[in-house]
Amino acid sequence: MDVIDVAQRRQAEEIEYVLAARRTPPRGLTHCEHGDCGEAISDQRQQMGARLCIDCATVHEQEARRWAPRAYG
Repeated sequence: MDVIDVAQRRQAEEIEYVLAARRTPPRGLTHCEHGDCGEAISDQRQQMGARLCIDCATVHEQEARRWAPRAYG
């Protein structure tokens, strides 16, 4: 096994670790973590790993779209 094989194996392990963490919702996160919001997050959204209530998530997505680079064509 050479250095490249070791690096690729390590990268694959790190990717799997991150994906596994994203599949498992954080324990005890039942309310929005944005600032002072504290709005309850539905059970269904918790199971999907949501960390923000719907209103805060909507605002976050709008801001992300606002500052995203635009494709010119």
